[in-house]
Amino acid sequence: MTSYDYIIVGGGTAGLVLAARLTEDSSKRVLVLEAGDDLSGDTRLAVPAMWPTLLNTDADWKFKTVPQPGLNNRTISFPQGKVLGGSSAINGLSFTHSSKANVDAWFKLGNPGWDWASFSHSLAKSYTLTSPSAGVTGSGPLQLSYPKDIDNAWPGIWQQTLDGLGFSKCEDAAKQACGPIFVPDTIHPASKTRSFAGNAYLEPARSRENLTVVPNAVVRRILFNKYGDAVTATGVEYTKDGETQAAAGKEIILTAGTINSPRLLELSGVGDAKRLEKLGIDVVVDNPNVGENLQNHPMCGLSFEAQDDEKTMDGLARQDPAALQAAMAAYAQQLGPFASSGTNNAAQLPFPGIRTAEGKAEVEELISKYITGAELGGNAAFVETQADFVRSILTSPDEASGYYISFPGYAAFNPDGTMAPPPAGTGKHFSIALLLTHPLSRGSVHITSATDVAIDPRYFSHPLDIEILARHLRFVESIASAEPLASHLKAVERRNAAVDQAKEYLRRTAVGAHHFTGTCSMMPEALGGVVDAQLRVYGVSNLRVADASIIPLTPRANPQATVYGVAEHAAAIIKGGVL
Repeated sequence: MTSYDYIIVGGGTAGLVLAARLTEDSSKRVLVLEAGDDLSGDTRLAVPAMWPTLLNTDADWKFKTVPQPGLNNRTISFPQGKVLGGSSAINGLSFTHSSKANVDAWFKLGNPGWDWASFSHSLAKSYTLTSPSAGVTGSGPLQLSYPKDIDNAWPGIWQQTLDGLGFSKCEDAAKQACGPIFVPDTIHPASKTRSFAGNAYLEPARSRENLTVVPNAVVRRILFNKYGDAVTATGVEYTKDGETQAAAGKEIILTAGTINSPRLLELSGVGDAKRLEKLGIDVVVDNPNVGENLQNHPMCGLSFEAQDDEKTMDGLARQDPAALQAAMAAYAQQLGPFASSGTNNAAQLPFPGIRTAEGKAEVEELISKYITGAELGGNAAFVETQADFVRSILTSPDEASGYYISFPGYAAFNPDGTMAPPPAGTGKHFSIALLLTHPLSRGSVHITSATDVAIDPRYFSHPLDIEILARHLRFVESIASAEPLASHLKAVERRNAAVDQAKEYLRRTAVGAHHFTGTCSMMPEALGGVVDAQLRVYGVSNLRVADASIIPLTPRANPQATVYGVAEHAAAIIKGGVL
């Protein structure tokens, strides 16, 4: 059996960052095991706008939730990358910073070394940003850029409309940011192709003799030695080309993602003893926190009819030959819709009306009704800490409780969470997608057999979530009715004038974003933690988790940037650079 210094289980976003950083020390041998294939030469991966064609393919785990009572018992599908590079290879390319308040809240949970000052330094190591106005910032492997199109009027319309509503453009999209933002894409500025963990981190390191990367290798379980109360991970068992193999490691690092990292822990005997015993799994470490604290952003969308002479993406969505030909010609010049995510124009906004006496009174009443004295369930100490954090966000005019993404085209979801096609015809649209940044609802991920897993986000199980999101949904229609945006749309019909209407709309149409975190949370075990501040699994001396699953309080929007930061921070911890 071949032995390595580090075995990285999961060659996704975090796993490849760690592989590149840990092999900088030529004396350390690193093995990366990835369940998916290597698609580094695939056009669907390289061309930014083609990422939807990878969904529901072999590059996608094709996960589904259990029926969600808060969403009228709908089952919601969601993608997660099953490919070398993980979700960084198939996602929507947005790179959105977490907030200072959010990261500092991790620190306050009892995670030394994870304050904003420390974490933001690690995050900054991950990327280089090329901006038309500020030039090149940073020197990290991941390449970030903005669209080059100069004839697109929508960004200015969006920003001017929000400015008229009292929200000026955010110049610093991290820290304490509220207002319209122009979100960078993980796209190389020179080639206008996707920049992801595969080509940014792995390719420069691939020729190193101390790095072994094995795609299409499905890890079945972690192997342990147990002497009394002392538990040591000795290696992993995996299948490759139908054969079961094993590898030994001095240290095992789980980077299999928010769904598969707790799944592998449970399959290996680390989890709730009662649950594991019922499934016939030998218990190695009894920790009922494994798989708990699942968090995700509930999300909805509203589409409005745009004026007939507006430039939108509707033709592309309908696969119109002329629109496709024009987009391909533009991409040859590194321009047009194929060269960007299409979701750059966003906004991070506080509770609607919080800057007025009436709005302050409304949010205080909601907090008093749904948080103060409420029976929230779960670990009491953590629940109280989470509630305090969310309370601080909701009552601040400078912190975002809603994340808005504008899109020049039709954007809506089918009941199962997949994207809906635009209406037939030639009509044009402008859409706004909306996320609740910091939900209080928490769910779980647990195995039900050797192959099956139950994913239960419990959307809207905390009553405050739908109350807050409903008020943001009403504000979406206020934005669409405000100038100058209103002049570019046909008459805006108020579909959610009353809060109850908005809540019903959410139960009927809301889905989950693809932003799952928290199932192997980093915090004291007594609070519900699975790993400590050095990312070591409680009860095992040489097993760590270092992916989105360790995030104890979910970031306010897309977690991709945060995961890169987590991986860089983890690499520094393992190499002895921090803590």
